Amino acid sequence: MSIRQWTGGELRLAPWTNEWVIVAPARASGTRETTGACPFCPGPGEDTPPERWRLSTPDGSGWRVRAVTNRYALSDHHEVVIESPQHGWDLTTATTAEVVDVLTAWQVRHRALRAGAAEVVVFRNRGEAAGSSLAHPHSQVLGLPVLSGVTARNVAVARDHHHRTGRRLVEDIVEAELAHGERVVHTDAGATAFVPIAPATEFETRIVPSTYRADFGAATLDELATAADSLRTVLAALRAVLVDPAYNLVLHTAPTTWTSAPFLAWHLQVLPRLTTPAGLEVATGIPVLTTRPEDCAARLRTALPVDAAR
Repeated sequence: MSIRQWTGGELRLAPWTNEWVIVAPARASGTRETTGACPFCPGPGEDTPPERWRLSTPDGSGWRVRAVTNRYALSDHHEVVIESPQHGWDLTTATTAEVVDVLTAWQVRHRALRAGAAEVVVFRNRGEAAGSSLAHPHSQVLGLPVLSGVTARNVAVARDHHHRTGRRLVEDIVEAELAHGERVVHTDAGATAFVPIAPATEFETRIVPSTYRADFGAATLDELATAADSLRTVLAALRAVLVDPAYNLVLHTAPTTWTSAPFLAWHLQVLPRLTTPAGLEVATGIPVLTTRPEDCAARLRTALPVDAAR
C-alpha cells in the first residue's frame, strides 16, 4: 500500500488500478456561493489569499487578471486565476483580447508552477454541475507531484503512434476530422474545433491550434490569440444550443519532463456537464451518449457567429 503525505492531505495509490487518489478532508469546507460579498470582486468585500501575479490595467491603477494562492489548496503549487474584476464577465461574451489575457495568465502561472511538479494541470469549472463553488469567473492552475493516470495514458498512446508513423497523433486526428467534415465545428488558419468521434460527454469539443507544440508554455502571443478566438466561438455556440450549460474547460499540454516531445501537441477540451454518470459508466468508465457526435457538431455549426469561418 502506498500513501504519500502531501500539502493538501494525502496521495494514495489505488491497488486495483495503480492510479493516484487524493484524500483532502479540508476541501469539504471550501467556499460556496453566498448572498454576501464576493471575495474575488475588488472593493471592501474582497477577501483573497496572497497575490502571486497580476496583469495590470494600462495605467497601472487596477488589474485585468490576477493569480492568488488557492485558500483550499491541494498542494503548495495550487493557484486561482481570477479572470476579471467584473463579477458578470464570462469567456463566452468577452473580447478576444480579454480571453488572451486569461490564456496569458495560464501560461505564466503554468511555467511558474513547474518546479517540483510532474505535471501542471490547468482547468476551468463553470457551473455547479461542473464543480464550481463561486460564480465569479475564475480558473485554477495546479502542480501535481505525480503523473496522473490519464496523462500517462495520453502520453503513451501519442508516443506509440509517433513511433509507428513518425507523426503526431493530434495532427493525424485533425487531418482525419477535416477530411471527414461532419464532426468539424469551426476551422480557420489558426485552429480547428471538432467534436471527437468518441466523445467523453455530449457535445465535447476539442480546439487544436494549427501550430503544433508540445508545450503550452512555449506558445506565441499570436497562437494564444487564435486559440482564444476559437474558444470564444465554440463557447458561444455551446451557450446558444445548450442554453448556457455547465462545463469543464481543460488545457492539455506536455508534462514537465516532456515539453520537447515531438509527439505531443497542446490543445483545449470543453466538456459540457449535461447528465450524471450512471451505473454502467461508473462500473466500466465507458461513457453512454444519447446524441451522435456528428449531430452535436451539426447543431453547433448552426449556432456559430455569422463571422465565424467554417
